[in-house]
Amino acid sequence: MTRMHPEKMHLSLNLTEYGRHSGAWRHAVSDVSRIPNLEAYRHAVRTAERGLFDQAFIADTPVHTWGRSSATTTRIDPLEIAAALSTETEHIAIIATLSTSYNEPYDVARRAASVDAITGGRLGINYVASTGDAMARNFHRARQLPHDERYVRSNEFIEVVTKLWANAPTADRPGEQVTHHGRFFDVEATLDVRQPMHGRPLIVQAGSSEEGRDLAARWADAIYAGGSTLSRAQEYYQDIKQRAVAYGRDPDSIKVLLGIAPFLGDSAEEAAELQAVLDANHAEGADLIGHLSGLLEYDLRAHDPAGPLPFDLLPQVKSASVSQATLFTRMAREENLTITQTAYRSYVGGLANMQFVATGTPTQVADVMEEWFRAGTCDGYSLVAPILPQTIDAFVDGVVPILQERGLFRTGYEGNTITSHFGLSALDPRVPVAVA
Repeated sequence: MTRMHPEKMHLSLNLTEYGRHSGAWRHAVSDVSRIPNLEAYRHAVRTAERGLFDQAFIADTPVHTWGRSSATTTRIDPLEIAAALSTETEHIAIIATLSTSYNEPYDVARRAASVDAITGGRLGINYVASTGDAMARNFHRARQLPHDERYVRSNEFIEVVTKLWANAPTADRPGEQVTHHGRFFDVEATLDVRQPMHGRPLIVQAGSSEEGRDLAARWADAIYAGGSTLSRAQEYYQDIKQRAVAYGRDPDSIKVLLGIAPFLGDSAEEAAELQAVLDANHAEGADLIGHLSGLLEYDLRAHDPAGPLPFDLLPQVKSASVSQATLFTRMAREENLTITQTAYRSYVGGLANMQFVATGTPTQVADVMEEWFRAGTCDGYSLVAPILPQTIDAFVDGVVPILQERGLFRTGYEGNTITSHFGLSALDPRVPVAVA
């Protein structure tokens, strides 16, 4: 597939209080006494807007987490944060994560349309097919749905929400009833909130499994992609664009944002030291091979930790994250990693370990971003900041000016909505046709 390379890259920030590296909260500069730290969110999103970012993304999992991976085991609902952060900014879009497994379409359509009005059309929704039996028990279910069924439910969920928005009241017509009788949802409803400014909020997706890729290609306006090697990122990019064409969509209207975890310093040595400190914070006392065994749903402790993964013995993952199991198994095979090396890569860093890492000075990080961008891996980047606010401050002050000087990034906003940032006249309100 021939790629029409975008003229300039898009940028998104993954918003947290202390950074996406799971060792960041233990760093000396992090003040964990202020949880939830709303000022940390405000500072990060204001700085991202100063850096002319397209969007800021708020992740969420509706379950209390335990252990050493993070101090931020309490959180605020993403839609409420999105509404609050919109008052701090004027241009940047705010992306809120919502579970398709544990919400109802009408409630999400109503709440999101309300927040879209508050933000002036700057809301996006990241739909996730949530994983984990502990989460299911929060919602009166003994266990989660099987992997394939979670994605069937997700497709139907987004279909119903999209129909509700498409038929919502506007200035020119009253709302119309949506009648839907499907496998997971029975809805006969007319939305009582004005239709979102662009017909619907921006739809964001992520996923590396077959079902995840297909869901993203069918629905998403923006996709958060993971790729730890250049060739892997190129394959994902081309695959998503081809799947979008199969759904009758313009592939250029879908922005693939590749996750990047930049460890920045005034020198390469300083950047490497930051990475080493955060990694050590997270790895200390952890059962790395036990963690990988959980991801792969196979006990690896009977095997030589200095040997390779027993690929032929690994089962098909049913309960854990299929995307993560697929990623780290593939990583181990392609990079000839030992069990110990794979276990370290799968654990240390948290979410940052699923992205590609760039460690160095602002110029060195900009060089890597330019190389991957020009090589056809993405339409831009999702900044998975290892530690906040340090990463976003250093990135906006150091990396952004270099990208601008090279003609790779905008020097000013052309509008104040996500459609203007993405160069779109509108968001397609239609429900995509399923591939036969």
